[in-house]
Amino acid sequence: MADGLEVDVLIVGAGPAGLATANYLGLYGVRTLLIERNMGTVDEPRAVSIDDETLRSMQTLGLDGPIIAKTVPGYGARYYSPGQKEFARIQPTTREYGHPRRSGFRQPEFEADLRAGLTEYPTVDVRFGHSLESLQQDDAGVTAEILDPDGHGVTVRAGFLAACDGGRSTVRKELGIELTGSSFNERWLVIDCVNDTDETPASIAYCDHRRPAITIPGPGRTRRWEFLLKRDEHEADLLADTKIRKLLTPYIGARDVEIIRKLVYSFHARIADRWRVGRVFLLGDAAHLTPPYAGQGLNSGQRDAANFAWKAAA
Repeated sequence: MADGLEVDVLIVGAGPAGLATANYLGLYGVRTLLIERNMGTVDEPRAVSIDDETLRSMQTLGLDGPIIAKTVPGYGARYYSPGQKEFARIQPTTREYGHPRRSGFRQPEFEADLRAGLTEYPTVDVRFGHSLESLQQDDAGVTAEILDPDGHGVTVRAGFLAACDGGRSTVRKELGIELTGSSFNERWLVIDCVNDTDETPASIAYCDHRRPAITIPGPGRTRRWEFLLKRDEHEADLLADTKIRKLLTPYIGARDVEIIRKLVYSFHARIADRWRVGRVFLLGDAAHLTPPYAGQGLNSGQRDAANFAWKAAA
């Protein structure tokens, strides 16, 4: 017989959206269980831009101090011609929400701060290594079956379920909800570097029709590079160290780079046809997939978290 738990809200997925949702619910004193199938938060770079709305919401949670301390605040954008001549520069200065429009950050540190924030809330139970197996719901709530790291079953009864389990959401599939939209017919090579010596306080878009590229500054001497793949190119070829060096050389010359992550990804612009079924709600990437311009996938998930949490608490 499975053990049983009863909470007000069950959150599935401890990415940025799930962690933020749990913090808000803790702030409101709501009994919350947060489960995550992985054994911890992410340790590799993902999103690299945090916007003013997210920083304002972190202020609500009292986490703005440690998070802002680890950002490149208010970085702008510069645009270069194929001959590497700057032809445009954008530097937003307005602060409607009290913070810069866009700042560089590192997602692993952001998630770590959100996780640390949860230690302040006795009503929030966080369990890593736990996965959702099934769910059922009725007019009064949701009954979920989850497995702990040892494979033991736990039955959870919750008033609401917040699905923050990403673009391949188990909950969304369980509910039979479809994603509509499209994927861009483009692939981009993403390279994350550390110990970088370039202190340019702006992203630079190299508008070269032969191969567009962009570089984005990060805190602590980190930097991201992105290069467009041509249609006839194979991913494995572009991921080779010799090829990466060849791509970087026109922009950095012989300067050393220390690469900690490299991958090829495609852009998606998709949205779930329903974000709510009864007492189950989709948040973040489970509900919508956004091309990663200015980190709007992560930032839109933060808006979902703030929106869902106060309503669930009410």
